[in-house]
Amino acid sequence: MSIELIIFDWGGTLAEVARQPEALRRGACAVGRVLTGMADETVAAELAARALSAEAAAAADPEHREVNLRELLAEWARDRGLGEANGDRIDAAVRAIGEHWVGGALEPIPGALEALGLLRQRGYRLGLLSNCSIPPDFCQQELARQGFAAMMDFAVYSSAIGYRKPSRIIYDAALEAAFPASRPVELSGVLFVGDSPSCDVTGPAKLGMKTVMVSAKPGLWSDADYADARPDLRLATVADLPAAIETLG
Repeated sequence: MSIELIIFDWGGTLAEVARQPEALRRGACAVGRVLTGMADETVAAELAARALSAEAAAAADPEHREVNLRELLAEWARDRGLGEANGDRIDAAVRAIGEHWVGGALEPIPGALEALGLLRQRGYRLGLLSNCSIPPDFCQQELARQGFAAMMDFAVYSSAIGYRKPSRIIYDAALEAAFPASRPVELSGVLFVGDSPSCDVTGPAKLGMKTVMVSAKPGLWSDADYADARPDLRLATVADLPAAIETLG
């Protein structure tokens, strides 16, 4: 079966995430203003550390459950002695961190937009599957700002599903979005492209998808993950995909 659908990872594959720590700090400051009435750097650093710790715990969770951002912020407010923050204040805090942590933290990898444009011109269906604890509305806004949203037939975020890659639950959600009428039994016509050996190669391959692994920053993933990964193709960057995809059939 030839490739008909390509599912992309987001951060590290289509977009650089180099400015994310700075964006998280801005978001934490904004949350501090919402929940405590002041923008305190110490408070912001504490909240940022709590968010990063929660993400690390989610990544290590054997069941791959995603961080619930509302619960994290409500718990942090209680721990700060702010009592039970009401729903409106928590909603405002979620908006504050969502607008800053995702918005402006990522920029398209050079050549990525052009590559996806070429693939669409050739008739490939394109989709996105991303681990992101920020609510999907903010993710979608950022994807649109970068120029990718208009090229995608669907986009699925772990914050909407409650589970992260490499949980089978989130891959199934992406496949349901891609094939709402009838999911094919044979998935070799689906190509997954990403930079994580476990999330974007080993996980999709177990379901029968073909895989492409793009180069990641050194030290981002473990040696054990790389040892387990057997991608059908390795590329330096997603910009190289249009020239190489025909080799996959």
